[in-house]
Amino acid sequence: MRKIRKLILLGFCIMILPGTVIYAAAGSSEVSLYLNNVLQKQPAILSEGSISLTTEQLSKDLFALFALDESGKTVRIYKPNINMVMLDNNGEIFGKVKSPSRFAFSTLLQVDHLKTEISDIKVVITDPADKTETIDAQQIKNSEENFWFKTNEYTYSFTIKGTYTIQVFFKDVASKKWFPVSEIDIFGI
Repeated sequence: MRKIRKLILLGFCIMILPGTVIYAAAGSSEVSLYLNNVLQKQPAILSEGSISLTTEQLSKDLFALFALDESGKTVRIYKPNINMVMLDNNGEIFGKVKSPSRFAFSTLLQVDHLKTEISDIKVVITDPADKTETIDAQQIKNSEENFWFKTNEYTYSFTIKGTYTIQVFFKDVASKKWFPVSEIDIFGI
């Protein structure tokens, strides 16, 4: 019965990862996971031809929220659809910035198909040197399945050339954990 559950979970993971290939050498504790043709080494448990990946890692890779019931026998995966755009202080959409420069911007999110309740939203920016700052963090009073969210205006210095990553995190009401749910890149040129 336990092996059947593992196979069902593995089959489900493969179905929700279109274009993903999982390959592992027998007896190793790390697998090569290809997500949208990008190689990601992942820790895994290999047993009798089955591969078990952690839900925490899958949450990060899939931009989804995961919930484990108290008995530990049921995993729920919530994958909302999130569209994100960056708006400068004139309300214009942008994706590239001149470096160095300093200006104010906000992030606009359109969220739909959120099938679980969230309590907070956090938006962060990570520069090419891997330094992260919080753009905005707010409590959500009424968690709805479909909604729009705009961060407060944030002034930031784009000091070096390279890729700046904006990430959105939701805090699940049940687990009280933060989950990354969306990501977009801004290019410093």
